[in-house]
Amino acid sequence: MIRIAIIIGSTRPGRKGEAVAKWVYEIAQKRSDAEFELVEIKDFNLPLLDEPVPPSLGQYSKEHTKVWAATIDAFDDIGVSEVEKQAARAEEDA
Repeated sequence: MIRIAIIIGSTRPGRKGEAVAKWVYEIAQKRSDAEFELVEIKDFNLPLLDEPVPPSLGQYSKEHTKVWAATIDAFDDIGVSEVEKQAARAEEDA
């Protein structure tokens, strides 16, 4: 069966993406043609740009990056909920 990760892509306090991801997950659970799992990016403690080579090369030197890559690699596809950017943009445009 297809496995899909729904990633909560923000680590900010008060983030809105968590509620959106959980809403998507609840709807997705009604499907029988795939398995869905919520993945909290904040649980992986990923520092920004701390690997010496681009991630597209898959040559990870840090353990936290290896764990993250293995977790994501176990899925067939992903969806990311990262609502803060849109909310901040809407406030700027108002």
